[in-house]
Amino acid sequence: MDLNTNFKKVQLLLVYNTQNMHKASFTIRKSKLKTELTKMQKALATMYKKKTYTVLELTITDDLLTLVIPGIKLELPCKTVHTAKATFDFHYFYDMVKTWEGIFFECIVTDNQLQMGVTKVTAQTTFFEDDSILRSIKLPINYTDWHLLQLEQKGFTLEELRFNNLEFAVHHAKKRLKRNLNQAKDILGVYGITKQEIADLIASKVTIS
Repeated sequence: MDLNTNFKKVQLLLVYNTQNMHKASFTIRKSKLKTELTKMQKALATMYKKKTYTVLELTITDDLLTLVIPGIKLELPCKTVHTAKATFDFHYFYDMVKTWEGIFFECIVTDNQLQMGVTKVTAQTTFFEDDSILRSIKLPINYTDWHLLQLEQKGFTLEELRFNNLEFAVHHAKKRLKRNLNQAKDILGVYGITKQEIADLIASKVTIS
């Protein structure tokens, strides 16, 4: 096999990958986006003294950018191309927008990646052409295990928990519940209260009527 044949195969492979790569984007005035993100950042600052990892869910639809963090949802009209959803760290995105030098901020979403200028970051992404989109999980900004334990009862799938970066949070909430249940049984058992009775009481509080 000669070099020309190999070169043609590489070209065909590059064309195939480009054609089959998912892609969506949004373009918005930087000042407008920065103002809205600053509101989110201030809300987070009232809850946490130190900067903590906060999941930002970004959804691109027709001429609309939707931003969601626990307790806050913002919808911003803007120029969009195709539709997609991505989740990644809020603070990193906020820093990118603050240091952006142009008048308009552009973000390109591809498979498992966001590109802002020359900067590329890993993100969880999904693309859709209809209403079969993974749902956003809206939690209060100061959510607790009680909120996490209700998610499966609300019908959220494992895929949706993973996409919203909540799979492990729910898993650990269940582990803490089991540990606390055992501790409560040890404390209240002397009064004739059984572990099952405690579990039933907790279930009645978590269950959505």
